[in-house]
Amino acid sequence: MKSKSKKEKFSQLFDKHYKRLFKYAFKVLSEKEMSEELVQETFIKLWDTFENIKGDDRSIESYLIKTLKNKIIDHHRKKQTKKKHLNLYKLNTVFITAMDNQWELQKEIESIYASLPQKTAEIFKLSRNKGLTYPEIASVKNISIKTVESHISKALTVFRKKLLDYL
Repeated sequence: MKSKSKKEKFSQLFDKHYKRLFKYAFKVLSEKEMSEELVQETFIKLWDTFENIKGDDRSIESYLIKTLKNKIIDHHRKKQTKKKHLNLYKLNTVFITAMDNQWELQKEIESIYASLPQKTAEIFKLSRNKGLTYPEIASVKNISIKTVESHISKALTVFRKKLLDYL
């Protein structure tokens, strides 16, 4: 096939099939630019393999439709893969942020414990970490229940005030 006749034949095929292929792609994708791009890639592939395709219009039309369908499927797969990777990235970012926040919160809690008077910190830890009741703490520390309540109240006030940003 001569170069000029190839160009002429290709131009005729382009004019004959472009609109229909574009409409099909747009109907499936609902994206004008991507539809145009995939139809253009379809015709580029036709140009590259023009000599290997039977000359009748029916086989060329079938080739164009099949090629476009494959390009749409590839586009969909790439889009899904990209979406999956983006979702994993977002999930990873959320997870890392949550871990960082937990780390910061833990450091702040330790800092608050260090800022409390030693006896108040010990009593609060017995209540919150060991799960002891006020009477049990009073018995262990050999103090009154009112004193336990006072230390717990003091610790809670400090914790609420300093952890306000974390709530």
